[in-house]
Amino acid sequence: MAENYAEILVVDDMPDQIAYSGTILRGEGYRVFASPSGKATLKFLERKIPDLIMLDIQMNDISGLDLCKMIKSDPKTKDIPVIFLTAEMSPEIIRQAFALGGCDYVKKPFIKEEYLSRVKTHLKISTQQRELAEANNELSMFCSAVSHDLKAPFNIINMLINMLANELGEDCGEEISDLMNMITSKSTQTRIMIERLFEFSKMCNIKPKMKLVDIKKIATETFGELKKLENGRDITLICGEIPKVKCDPVLIQLVCKNLLANAIKYTSKRKKAVIEISSTSTPTRTIIKIKDNGSGFDMAYSDKLFQVFQRLHSEEEFEGSGVGLALVNRIMKRHNGEVKAYGEVDKGAEFSLCFNS
Repeated sequence: MAENYAEILVVDDMPDQIAYSGTILRGEGYRVFASPSGKATLKFLERKIPDLIMLDIQMNDISGLDLCKMIKSDPKTKDIPVIFLTAEMSPEIIRQAFALGGCDYVKKPFIKEEYLSRVKTHLKISTQQRELAEANNELSMFCSAVSHDLKAPFNIINMLINMLANELGEDCGEEISDLMNMITSKSTQTRIMIERLFEFSKMCNIKPKMKLVDIKKIATETFGELKKLENGRDITLICGEIPKVKCDPVLIQLVCKNLLANAIKYTSKRKKAVIEISSTSTPTRTIIKIKDNGSGFDMAYSDKLFQVFQRLHSEEEFEGSGVGLALVNRIMKRHNGEVKAYGEVDKGAEFSLCFNS
């Protein structure tokens, strides 16, 4: 949509106001449609979707506020920007207008320059939002295709290495065997990194499905599953009382899995590993802390922790893709929360999940 060729629907039960709005808008090159009532507007929107709606608050059949609510509740029309036209400047009315999905308002009687400025601004914002949504969708499709196309060669490499190992048998020699194992290991590691990067990219478009969640239950069950993979290591989980938190259970399970897996990994050099989960609450936020007695980290480099592929330990010391904490950070941001990290070299680490009420 070129801004000056936008289609604008003016909804007002006063013919002179519609005429005045039409004159102002057509003078700028916009295509203008008029509707004298709420019912007429709903019928119009069944057959045509304008780029912008200028909506009078006070109308005889359906109020502008109720009409806006109907428009925003319909998936076909919910993204149309609505600018209210009003002589009513009560703070409560204006608050309701924004709460129901209006993006702006223009006071009657109109000042031409102000009227056009609001129109141009919100047409530009709407265009940018649509282009951004399209770009995000294309990026998601691209990432999916790249992830699939890149994983395939690594799967084939692993298959060929297995075929070669079977062909050579046990007499291939230690050097060749080590070389094949190294190729398999690096191939698998790269494939996992691609999968993690794809998971990370998807977080851009995921909208959390919020509900009251028992995070203590999720954390203890996740810990139990992870501990079974540790070949009898002495790992203790101490979990205090944690209040239920409003969040997306699937995404928070992913957060718990990444943080607990990290704690288990970085305590691998401890004879007895201890992981503690605790919480504190205020009227406006809940903070959940996951602390371990592992290798810790230097706080001077803490800014790197939540960046993709940034690691504070070498691959030889601790395995990893460098995506897990970046994923945790992105999920918490999607919840309008945050994650913080505290650590000291060889004295463990602590991660705090902050949920705002």
